[in-house]
Amino acid sequence: MRINIIVAEENAHEVDDMVRLVEDRWGFPHQVFTNISPTIDGEAKPSASQAQKYVRARRVFTGCNAGHTFFHVDPHGIASVCKIGRDPSVNLMTEGLTALPRLGGIAESLQLRTGGCSGCSKVGTCRTCRPLAKLHQEAGDNRSLYCQHGGYGA
Repeated sequence: MRINIIVAEENAHEVDDMVRLVEDRWGFPHQVFTNISPTIDGEAKPSASQAQKYVRARRVFTGCNAGHTFFHVDPHGIASVCKIGRDPSVNLMTEGLTALPRLGGIAESLQLRTGGCSGCSKVGTCRTCRPLAKLHQEAGDNRSLYCQHGGYGA
């Protein structure tokens, strides 16, 4: 088991206590998440809970293995490249496991800089994967949460 500690404006003052609880009392490995993302359905509500002083610049995004060495499956058997990039997907209930190799191509297509990122002058130093940037854009989030043009990672 691994514990995810999500830092929000409401609990930011308790981060050290949460880490001590997980490490000292329970002895579980953990990860502290300081950057909050919008919901998959595009609602920005979680982003409003962001503890601004805890936002950290991610490393330059150079790709990931989503769809190649791991994937996400929802409770209905819909497989996608990851928990963020859910569309397009494959239906394992109707297509079976033989559909899984298609996820690699889907992953590559999702990383193309489209929509609000096409023609971006900072594409080589971008710190946000395209599916995550798309969620932020659809939620109407302030660019400072995910984009260098808005000050993120600058």
